[in-house]
Amino acid sequence: MKRIVALGLVLTAASAGPAAARPAERVAVIVVPASSPVFASPKAAHGLLVAGEGATVSRGGALASLLRGALGNAVVDSGLPGGKPKISLSTRPAQTTFYLALPPPGRHHNVVRYPIAVIGPGYHGLLTSSATHLTGLIAISDVAPSVLALRHGDRPTIRSRSSSDPLGYLRSFDSRLTHAHDSRTGGVLVLVGLMVALGLLALATGSRALGRAAFLAAPSCLVVSLILSAFGVTSPTEIVVALALGSTALALACGALLPPRLPLALGLAALFAFVFAVLWAEPSWNSLAALGARPDGGGRFYGVNNQVSTLLLSPALVLAALVGPALPAVALLVVAGMVASFIGAQADGLVVYLAGFLVLAWRTAGRRPGTARAAAAVAVAAGAALALVAIDAAFGGSSHITHAVGGGPGTLAGDLAHRIRLSAAFVVSRWNEALLFFLSMAVLVWLALRRQRLPVLDALLAALAVSLVVNDTPTDIAGLGVLSGLVLWIWLVRSDERADALD
Repeated sequence: MKRIVALGLVLTAASAGPAAARPAERVAVIVVPASSPVFASPKAAHGLLVAGEGATVSRGGALASLLRGALGNAVVDSGLPGGKPKISLSTRPAQTTFYLALPPPGRHHNVVRYPIAVIGPGYHGLLTSSATHLTGLIAISDVAPSVLALRHGDRPTIRSRSSSDPLGYLRSFDSRLTHAHDSRTGGVLVLVGLMVALGLLALATGSRALGRAAFLAAPSCLVVSLILSAFGVTSPTEIVVALALGSTALALACGALLPPRLPLALGLAALFAFVFAVLWAEPSWNSLAALGARPDGGGRFYGVNNQVSTLLLSPALVLAALVGPALPAVALLVVAGMVASFIGAQADGLVVYLAGFLVLAWRTAGRRPGTARAAAAVAVAAGAALALVAIDAAFGGSSHITHAVGGGPGTLAGDLAHRIRLSAAFVVSRWNEALLFFLSMAVLVWLALRRQRLPVLDALLAALAVSLVVNDTPTDIAGLGVLSGLVLWIWLVRSDERADALD
């Protein structure tokens, strides 16, 4: 009897053949040199691989991110993510095989994309990723989850789409990413220079139109930057010159033509409608712009980064102040656009913007709210925040806030602690970062101690304080936040527009 059972087991295994192979053998990951012929193979789906997060990347950090399916930041953990490896490297191809190149030994500036190719059923043309939202661009941390999904028969993060010339597309796309990176310093200098110049002119002349132009300088730069990206302007010199001229003209025109209340409110509403529409319909315009997401650094591939979130904070609060009783509706719409994974994907903006809108509502109410009313307002705002996160997740949205909320209070606390540690490490990483941060903080404290209290300025300062806690780029937030606060103060106090606009 035992012989019959044994023979039956042998025959069953033999009849199953290769289809009965273990799930792990259906997918392989192989690291090869960048010169490997597979990266030119017409049988593969091709893409560009971002090997890490932060200003620098190393081969060891990239390999750890590949195997663990997570990114480590170069500032606090030398680019080495925590956790255990989820996959292992292979030496032989499988039914579906991920081929990729890694950085050479040593530490390098994180400005180079490395080739990645996938050969297997359903993969052809260009690789896509639901994590980057940019056709052809793949984060190294998405490989492990995709391998595990394929092994279990689930839908992977890394997929593909057809293309007649994938290698030609990737060459052009890589060039656009390089030009976008090279134009960012010039773009920020134009932004800062325009805000400072118009602010000083408004301060010297007391002109309300110039005060409004100074306040609208940052939104103007964001709009012009998106337009230049949409038209495919790639030369860093052309971008900087066009951004300076276009933003100056737009800010001055809007300052002259959009007085409070209704014209300015409509103009600010059009700003958010335009920005959110671009982020939803054409995310690459923002990702390849001089002012926008920074996909080459691995931290933000699309949507609203901390820099843009800080620049849009003041216009959002002014719009809410202008509409009066409609403030809750404006707050809900702006926060929804910020947090939605398919638009802004700025999960931290959820608490930052809600904090600003709450303080603005209290300050414009005319009297100090009691403890019970304040607690009720906070509870309603927290409920609205959780509802927005839940709706976003229900529609397939995925971000670190949906993961943190889904993980419960412990995960939220751990995420917050990591961000605080990252912020502190970033501030002290270089002397110029520390100098800019502490100078900006000193001016923000000076603004907070002014005797003339403005509801919208108080709301901005409160939101910036929250942002410094929950976000991980303190220099951007403090530096751009103080500029936003100063031009707002110059416009509303020194040019005396507050009586007509926001009181």
